[in-house]
Amino acid sequence: MRRPVALALTAGLASTLLVGLAATPASAHICPVPALIPVGSSSTVNVGVTVEQPTVPDVEIDVPSGLRLDRVDPRDGWTFTRRGSVLRFRGGPIEPYTCEYFPIQVTAAARGTFGIPVVQRDASGSVVARTTPDPGSAQDRVLDQFVYAGVKPPSTPGTSKRPSIVVLTGISLIGVGVVAAGVGAWRSRGRLDDEDDDDDADSEHERDAQLQSRLEQFRTRVPDRTRE
Repeated sequence: MRRPVALALTAGLASTLLVGLAATPASAHICPVPALIPVGSSSTVNVGVTVEQPTVPDVEIDVPSGLRLDRVDPRDGWTFTRRGSVLRFRGGPIEPYTCEYFPIQVTAAARGTFGIPVVQRDASGSVVARTTPDPGSAQDRVLDQFVYAGVKPPSTPGTSKRPSIVVLTGISLIGVGVVAAGVGAWRSRGRLDDEDDDDDADSEHERDAQLQSRLEQFRTRVPDRTRE
């Protein structure tokens, strides 16, 4: 019975993974990490860039007006030009479905939430991706780069402590698998019991036949006293 249960558990776990993959969008990897900085002090922010496709050798970062751009740290394999608060990085490139981070130093003059827009271009200079972070959008707060100066980042859907739908679905599938395994094991046990009964009947019949054969042999060997 252990083998059917193990197979059921494996099937349930595999189904959970399949459900999770089916429920996950194509752009599942998220590179930006919320930056928490104090007010009035120069702080480093690693601007995360999420690249899907194609390869990206050109990245433009626009530092919002609420942040003062103090310095741009060099990035291996990249060169940059600065035009006011707009930075243009060229080099790399960034391969599809990977992350790249560009460190900059900024100062926030006041408390607040600041989104950093990013533009991605391919080798021909055509725009392939653009972010316009909206602090009021829960989705943007997850996918785009934000700086929180002197404020606490709001909770996002991914931080809920309740079990996700994928997990609950997986548990349900495992439970169904265990029940199915139990029914299968019960049926198998019933078939084995029937086979055992048939085997017992055959054995008893065979013993009767052997006994009858021995009696016949005994009769042929022992003389019939009644005829004398």
